[in-house]
Amino acid sequence: MRWIWIDRFLEFESGRRARALKNVSLAEEHLQEHFYSYPVMPNSLIVEGIAQTGGLLVGEHNHFRHPVVLAKLPKAVFHFAALPGDQLIYDATL
Repeated sequence: MRWIWIDRFLEFESGRRARALKNVSLAEEHLQEHFYSYPVMPNSLIVEGIAQTGGLLVGEHNHFRHPVVLAKLPKAVFHFAALPGDQLIYDATL
């Protein structure tokens, strides 16, 4: 994995649930070029952060013996743009 889209875990119960934090910072490379005058975190990277949170939860529970892949995301609704200075909280439950 080249990029990690979470900064730290706030809570982690092995095999049960995880809560991760992502601080959106203007220092991040993707914000410099996404929209020149309006830096915003792309929704695809937000989804990737959610997938990584769940993937690490599942992977840790299985002792990382098998690769974990997000196979399908039927629907995602974004109500606000993720701007520099925002904090994203990702929750995953098994």
